[in-house]
Amino acid sequence: MLDAGPRGASNLEAMSALSTGKKGKLQFFKGDESGTAIGSHTVYDLAGVQQTVGMVQTWNQCHQMLMTTEDKADTVLVMDTETGANLNELSLRRQQKNWKLNVESITPMMKFEQYRPTSELGLFGLGDGGQTVFSLFHDARAGENVEEFVIRADASRKYKSKWTFTCHAQTRAGFLVLGRSDGGVSMYDAIAKSENASCVLDGTPGPVTSIDVAADGSMIVWTTPEFVFFSRPSAEHWDKSWQAGASKQPKPAVLQLLVAPADLEKMAGVANPSGAEVDEEDLPAWMPVKLDAGTAKDDVTGLKEREIITYSGMWQMRWNVAKALKAWQLLEDAEPGTATAPFHGVATKMDGHVFRHVTVKDDLDVVALEGEIVKSLRF
Repeated sequence: MLDAGPRGASNLEAMSALSTGKKGKLQFFKGDESGTAIGSHTVYDLAGVQQTVGMVQTWNQCHQMLMTTEDKADTVLVMDTETGANLNELSLRRQQKNWKLNVESITPMMKFEQYRPTSELGLFGLGDGGQTVFSLFHDARAGENVEEFVIRADASRKYKSKWTFTCHAQTRAGFLVLGRSDGGVSMYDAIAKSENASCVLDGTPGPVTSIDVAADGSMIVWTTPEFVFFSRPSAEHWDKSWQAGASKQPKPAVLQLLVAPADLEKMAGVANPSGAEVDEEDLPAWMPVKLDAGTAKDDVTGLKEREIITYSGMWQMRWNVAKALKAWQLLEDAEPGTATAPFHGVATKMDGHVFRHVTVKDDLDVVALEGEIVKSLRF
């Protein structure tokens, strides 16, 4: 797993961290073009036992690193990146006897929260095989953590055997969007108060494998193994007000982000003299899709997201956000059943197979290639 963020208060440089799974190490790299290695730490729990590292999340301007671990599946480890010391273990337990919450993924409760200096941890996460979404708040000054039950996918019997949550992303205001195994995308405004989604975008082939949302909640992008999708919900779709109106607001249209036919042939590595059609099912599965990190500082400069980025094998795909918005609006305004022009992105070949990537403040994309190679790409 890979994560990266701006390092230190000046935000002049970035640092990335790559977990090595059963090797039990975190490797650190500079955010320069060559991804210069700057050291590694072996990960131990508070008892001194080496851990199998799962996902990583930078925190507190990269002064700290949050990690999940297969060896302690109900725990989030907090590491000091400078010394490698384990600062804390946040164990997620329930009031029910002998029941623990197995943590699969975590994300800041508010988008870009990890970029500011803080002694507090506010996280959303998925656990229990996608059946539970939780929130966790921890203040390092207090020395103890409080976690609360928020959503269970099986709280409604209707959904118990049909789908689970697969991935999640959050807005700056703390609204949460969740991908599901059935291809649905669920939007929540105040998940601690209600298990009911504000809006569900459905009808896409599942499972949803990755998801991202604009800081202001105005755009959502997600992937399935074969497809990339884009939608533009309104504020009313987030806050449930449209559900209470005399005339319900329709769900926003869902735009498929496509690869041009000529690029499909290159990406699939298909020699196609016969002119037979190549489709996206012939490509390696899509890596997580990301909006670029322009709005990491929109409160200061008014920057907005400019690119939508993902990878398939050795190929980077980028779609321009302004053009995606125009294509989406045409689809939104079209009569039902009316075809609109396909919206294609730009394909660029990388130096190797990309298996992880993360967008960082100031429009930087950090990619991990085969062989534990990390590179930084400026837009």
